Amino acid sequence: MIIILRLVLIIALVALVVSWFAKQTGSSQIQWLGYQIEISTSLLVSLVILFAFFVMLFDRIFRFIRNWPKMLSYGWQFRRKTNGERALSLGFVALAAGDSRSAQKQAKKAEKLLGKGLLPDLLAAQAAHLSGDENAARRYFAQLSKQKDTAYYGLIGIMNLQFQNNDTERSVEAAKKALKIQPDSTAALTHIFWREIEARNWKRALEIIVLLKPQLANFVEQKEQFKNREIGLCYLVADNASEENEKIIFLKRALNINDSNIACRVALGRLYHKKEMIKQMIKVAERGFILNPHQDYIDLLRFNFTSNTSKFIARLTKLARQSEHKIDAYRLVIAVSLDADILPPASSLLSEIPTNVMTNEDYLLTSELAEKQNDPVRVKNALQEAARAPRGKAWRCSSCYTITAQYETVCPKCNDIGMIDWASESHNIVKAITAPT
Repeated sequence: MIIILRLVLIIALVALVVSWFAKQTGSSQIQWLGYQIEISTSLLVSLVILFAFFVMLFDRIFRFIRNWPKMLSYGWQFRRKTNGERALSLGFVALAAGDSRSAQKQAKKAEKLLGKGLLPDLLAAQAAHLSGDENAARRYFAQLSKQKDTAYYGLIGIMNLQFQNNDTERSVEAAKKALKIQPDSTAALTHIFWREIEARNWKRALEIIVLLKPQLANFVEQKEQFKNREIGLCYLVADNASEENEKIIFLKRALNINDSNIACRVALGRLYHKKEMIKQMIKVAERGFILNPHQDYIDLLRFNFTSNTSKFIARLTKLARQSEHKIDAYRLVIAVSLDADILPPASSLLSEIPTNVMTNEDYLLTSELAEKQNDPVRVKNALQEAARAPRGKAWRCSSCYTITAQYETVCPKCNDIGMIDWASESHNIVKAITAPT
């Protein structure tokens, strides 16, 4: 339409120019092949203009006719590409929706329109995988793995496929090949990490976590989870180390990640006690009691106050008032005081615990104190409140919320690493993502 409009405008302009020249006076003489021709100058100019116009017009027509097949081909190819890309889009949408039949249909259409390529082959592979056609999926992924541009994606597909078929050895082999192409592959590294965990290769798993850290930098939740797993692995490596110095190195590494980790700090304190490094042991235990109070720290510190319980309680009270979790620390000091029948510190600290945060443990301590003070009414009331009060802290897994009697590096229920922490029921536990395969 635009071309026609332009042509009409040009013709009108030419006609206007020609008519203007036709009205002008004057003549011109032309000698050509022995002939002398006299002609009006306006007519001559008009003829020249018309000749140039028709030459241009015929040139345009000739070019249009010559390029017509190419234009037709381009339009056909454009429509073919557009339809192929639409088929790809619909295919991946079908994959996301779990519709394997539609995904396969669109994959075949995309391959027909676009030919072999990364996206059509990937769609076909994933569609075959989703439909349960493992032979076809394996064939497609194998094709992808043999091409330079698609090798990585093919190997990742093979990795997942082999793992789902319980062929761990081949899945790990595919993951290692993928790492040679992309050394920072989160998918491959994570897969190998969990296989090393399953094989109890703690040291190798710890090495892989170091490689994963840069990949998890922008994923806060996963980053926190793998930080806990790194701490747990440090504990396991230390626990299985034959040399005490190696044990200390890995426990300190864990504390550099989380200074308040109870299990690693207590293990380090016990190592110092075993090596008769008492000053270091006391420093480690007191620091731990301030950061995150726990009975294990009291057991460590007790070695230094075996003959003077009052002094021991006074020291614990001082530490408790410095603690970042004062109420938790108070509970521990109260228990020590009651065990030693030294009631004033227990009574004083109990009075500092607000009623609205009291746990069943606090009411049980209140009941014990009342019993030692021969106050049966208060004993009865405290026991009634204890039955209704929330439970206190315990060793809880942040992945599956299992409670264990003591610290476990590997959760006995979900088998996750380093996710058990000393926490209360109301603790804001981050729910872990299902372990990637």
